[in-house]
Amino acid sequence: AEVTPEMRDFIENCSCENYSVLCQNSCSAGDEMHTPSLYPVNVISIVIFSITFILGVPGNAVVIWIAGLKMKRTVNTVWFLNLAIADLLCCLSLPFFITITALDYHWPLGHSLCKLITSGIVINLFASVFMLSAISVDRCLLMTKPIWSQNNRTTRLASALCTVIWGLAFIMSLPCFIYYEARSNDDEYIECNYNFGDHASVETMKITINVTRAIFGFIIPFLVMIVCYIMITRKLRASHFNKSKKTFKLIVSIIIVFLVCWLPYHVTGILGASLDPESSKSDIFFVIDILSINLACANSCINPILYVLMGQNFRGKFKWSIRTAVERGFKE
Repeated sequence: AEVTPEMRDFIENCSCENYSVLCQNSCSAGDEMHTPSLYPVNVISIVIFSITFILGVPGNAVVIWIAGLKMKRTVNTVWFLNLAIADLLCCLSLPFFITITALDYHWPLGHSLCKLITSGIVINLFASVFMLSAISVDRCLLMTKPIWSQNNRTTRLASALCTVIWGLAFIMSLPCFIYYEARSNDDEYIECNYNFGDHASVETMKITINVTRAIFGFIIPFLVMIVCYIMITRKLRASHFNKSKKTFKLIVSIIIVFLVCWLPYHVTGILGASLDPESSKSDIFFVIDILSINLACANSCINPILYVLMGQNFRGKFKWSIRTAVERGFKE
């Protein structure tokens, strides 16, 4: 589609040359850079990051406090404790990105933090996704294989699987840890960005990384969630469970939130990696790219609300303490 003059004015300074640390698709070394400024898309990004931080930190901290210190150790508390840890760490990294976004992606924090912070947020984002998949499988087994679950569903097994999940999330972050570098140009504008060197063509590496992330970080987890929740819904309807409607609404909410938060991230990652940075469409994709990352991070503040607070009856919410509400959410 043709870019209008108004759209061009909006995004002309939000193109490939400015996006660095947060973007999935970045410029090759040597692209022109300019003095950092605050543009409309930066403001939108800062607002979304700030809301995610304000809601996500206390929400996940409460879950960690209750699941880790106040409740008896169960399989459910192991899942939700690890999910909340991943989401909390993701939210705690957001002030760095708020600062960098305000500087129009100029990176003043040095080479080491460039690698560590970007790798860390990728680890926590994908650990959260993998935990959601594991919770779906666990719920499905509870409903469809109750005897097997009673005999084999232990906190030791859940803890071991959580360790594997963190390991897989670390593997997903390796491209950032290996290839991200803080680089400066003649104008002293520093970007934290991919630097593939002579390993392969930039486009090939970008596409490989983004397709791999999409397959293992979205497509497979999403299919696992869909299959599990279909089986759970069928089992509930067959058994005429008196809370089946409420559970079905929760299931639909989980799937919709997962799609809304993660689908744009992976679609823009794959499509944007193959675009010519000089084309007008590329400018639009870089704006969409940064906003899609806002959505992916926002999932970290939604999870404690969706998986805990929606898991109990709010009609008596003023009669229950926060601890009781969260405990009831875990049980359901």
